[in-house]
Amino acid sequence: MTMLKGEAARDRARAGGKGAVLAELADAFDVPEFFVVPTDAFGPEGLLPQAVADLEAALSALGAGPFAVRSSAVDEDGAEAAHSGQFDTLLNVAPGDVIQAVAAVWRSGFSESLSAYRLARGLSGDPQPPAVVIQRMAAATAAGVAFTADPVSGAHDVVVISAVKGLADQLVSGEEDGETWRIHSDRVEAPSDPVLTPEQAQRVAEMARRAEARYGRPQDVEWALEGDRLVLLQSRPITTLAPLDPQSIGIWDNSNIVESYPGVVSPFTFTFARRVYGHVYRAFSAMMGVGAEAIADQRATFDTMLGRVHGRVYYNLLAWYRALSLFPGFKANRAFMEQMMGVGEPLPAALAEQIAPNVHSGLDRLLDRLRLLGVLVRLTTYNFTLPGVIRRFYARLNLALAESDAEIEALSATQLAARYRLLENRLLERWDAPLINDFLCMVAFGASRKAMEAWAGAQGLTLHSDIMIGQGDIVSAEPARRIRQMGETVRGDADLIARLAKGEVEAVHAHAGLKPLFDAYIARFGDRCTEELKLESVTLHEDPRQLLAAIATAARVEPRAHEVETNVQAVGPRMRALFAGRPLKRRIAAGLTAWAKTRVRDRENLRFERTRLFGRVRRIVRASGRRMTEAGVLHAEGDVFLLTVEEWLGAVEGGVPDRGLKALVEVRRAEQAQDLARADPPERLTIRGGFLIGLPSAEAAAGTDSVDADAGARSGQPCCAGVVTARVRVIADPRIEALEAGEILVARHTDPGWIAVFANASGVIAERGSLLSHSAIVAREMGVPCVVALKGATTWLKTGDLVRLDGGTGRVEKVEAGS
Repeated sequence: MTMLKGEAARDRARAGGKGAVLAELADAFDVPEFFVVPTDAFGPEGLLPQAVADLEAALSALGAGPFAVRSSAVDEDGAEAAHSGQFDTLLNVAPGDVIQAVAAVWRSGFSESLSAYRLARGLSGDPQPPAVVIQRMAAATAAGVAFTADPVSGAHDVVVISAVKGLADQLVSGEEDGETWRIHSDRVEAPSDPVLTPEQAQRVAEMARRAEARYGRPQDVEWALEGDRLVLLQSRPITTLAPLDPQSIGIWDNSNIVESYPGVVSPFTFTFARRVYGHVYRAFSAMMGVGAEAIADQRATFDTMLGRVHGRVYYNLLAWYRALSLFPGFKANRAFMEQMMGVGEPLPAALAEQIAPNVHSGLDRLLDRLRLLGVLVRLTTYNFTLPGVIRRFYARLNLALAESDAEIEALSATQLAARYRLLENRLLERWDAPLINDFLCMVAFGASRKAMEAWAGAQGLTLHSDIMIGQGDIVSAEPARRIRQMGETVRGDADLIARLAKGEVEAVHAHAGLKPLFDAYIARFGDRCTEELKLESVTLHEDPRQLLAAIATAARVEPRAHEVETNVQAVGPRMRALFAGRPLKRRIAAGLTAWAKTRVRDRENLRFERTRLFGRVRRIVRASGRRMTEAGVLHAEGDVFLLTVEEWLGAVEGGVPDRGLKALVEVRRAEQAQDLARADPPERLTIRGGFLIGLPSAEAAAGTDSVDADAGARSGQPCCAGVVTARVRVIADPRIEALEAGEILVARHTDPGWIAVFANASGVIAERGSLLSHSAIVAREMGVPCVVALKGATTWLKTGDLVRLDGGTGRVEKVEAGS
């Protein structure tokens, strides 16, 4: 009657639920040594004689003890009924008492309370004599349980840990209250006078998350610390937790979109952006071979890719994952999408499984691979034909935007609405070049970075970042170069520089060399203002003071050395040295990184064309606002941005059911004031039930970011290698704030309108962002050390602090507090 170990213990019929789970976990986790007394080792009266002999032999091989003796019934630790506390468990059992303990645990399967428990859950009330697990007792310095979802609130974005000193038996039985840790993706809520260190709590949380990933649903994990050794004692589903249902839950995240739509956005901007996303991603799906019927079935998905929380724009992540599920290779593409969007944590495994297309059978997998092959053929074709697609896109865009600003201003309200409809039809339905390039960029950047990391480790990642530097023709970096040129033009003219710093536009006309450069800048980049995608934003055409201040600052800064060129020249030898003796991998790595570099360049350049489109829409809407004000429909032209796109078009085309737009605008104005007075909502929210119904509890569960203001160093996402030690300046609004010479920029997030600040930065630190965010790309292009996704940076750092910024490792060290 051999005791069960290793692979044999996976037989659930003989080893029971707990024994089988422990055998599975032992493959991936540190589990204390154990064996299982199988169900067939027992007769009507208990252990069979031969089983006793086998048990003693196995016990001798296990060690000196003491031991834990636990039940392992077939249904125990099941998904529907965990049977917690229904069977006996005996701890610290001496070797001589093990046989007696095994008998006691086996007899607990015949209790009346167990029968009642099972009947209440629709299971058989018959006796359930279990198999028995005998496991070496962990010599625990601390132990406890960890839940990968909050068992009270149901929140799936937090790990809740209870810990006590020594063994956790009294904690599990309810006789003792342990300390509670709440581990979020971006912060840790720690108890006072804790048993665990923050590092230990993070290790427990990581182990619990791995267990959840393995079983595809939230887990209740028992663990113990033996000095530095963290061991897993058991893992079972949280049976009291309502399962995640993608139809009744929403996950909202603004990790990356906050760069495009920072702060409070107007109703018009939000509804316009939502329409844009719906249009272009439906069109992209069709381009990638998704059938018309499948696209039509997902109409709600495409129409709800964005949401608005207290005036702030968020990604509706489940809509993005549903859209991605229309494409083959969902699992791999999901990881690339998360990297590109800068999502702080992946989708819970249980939700991903429900959204993922059914590819479980051999035929399903074959069909998915064939579809993936078809998409790869399309993408390969597009990759070679993309230059022509981009040229045709530019031609189409230039034709659609051919009317001058003066011609737009002269149009009637109905003509303006017609121009807007024309832009939607001509451009949004055929936004092919940016979409194809964005997808190829996502794949190229992710694949090249993954290959460099796999083949060359941390050095490969650093080199990958450096390869993206200094492309020379990214339009996002062109404004910085032009600002430096204008600064050099007026350098030494102290009076003129002072007037520019004060925002005197007339000063531009006082310098013959500056005026043509300034006019050319406004003509090309006048729409590239701070928060440029918010249609209500004031552009440089209307208020150029931010640009004037940047020119003045650039005039005071001595020309910098050519860091970018130096890095680029060093790339070739570094690639050869890193892949010495591996010529094939070097060629593949070089090809992938070159492909990614081109796609990143085109991504930024094509995004500038989006700025042009949004600039034209802004002019159309503002002109329409003036017509509506002249007619007495609105109080002021800017009030049009407090309407939705549908309300504006309805007011012009006859779709508004009443004429009370002024009253509606006042309601919206009051709501906007309330939103502006609020602190920013959390970066990520999990909302159950209806959006407005579930929002308050979601915000309460998410809490607020906590930052250790006294921390000496913190780490974020490295984006551009290089080390700089300098004073920082925390900037909230680049329209009214500027950097001094040689300072490091610290911001919550940036957008293309921050380029005037970038022009004078010696380094960049951003709270938000990803490897493909605007901060990262422009910093790489300009060769400026950059770290993004440094949580709480604007709270941790203060203007004047001296810091050491390492853009290669992501580490930021506070060297000296500012005065």
